[in-house]
Amino acid sequence: MTSEPFSQSGGRQYAVRPYNQRMARRMARRAHVEGEGAVAVAFAFNNLFTTVILGVIVDVVKFVPIIGSYVDLAISILAFYFHRIVLVTDQNVYVFRDWPFHFPGKLLMKHQRGPGVVQLGAPNPSSSWFMRFIRRGQLTFQDGTIVYHSFIFIRRAQYVAQEANLPAGL
Repeated sequence: MTSEPFSQSGGRQYAVRPYNQRMARRMARRAHVEGEGAVAVAFAFNNLFTTVILGVIVDVVKFVPIIGSYVDLAISILAFYFHRIVLVTDQNVYVFRDWPFHFPGKLLMKHQRGPGVVQLGAPNPSSSWFMRFIRRGQLTFQDGTIVYHSFIFIRRAQYVAQEANLPAGL
């Protein structure tokens, strides 16, 4: 299950929403990425188990009135070790370790944008429907780096896969 960067008409399949673009610019400033225009960002996890457990909790508590934002904040503070920030600029794709409150930490990976940089989804299409569903937010980079975006709301991962696989400067 891969994400094709172009639709049949030759344009982008997904228009990156302004909210995601603003978050990407904020992450680029925080990461001190100079001279590159931020395009898209996704907040992911470093392993599948953490994604299934914490990702589901984070996605569900957003809809719980009053305490949902506090639970989300607590998980962000307590589980930051497992978080990854995937940032796409007009030139490169970056994966950073995450500090609490989404401050980029150590740079874990950097690639120039271009075709084949990242694959979205389960690497083995013959696996069970359940594993394909759980891994639909998996981003596998050409150097073997893997991060897992929550499988419920995966639009950010789709933005990253689409934009990372486009040539630099587009």
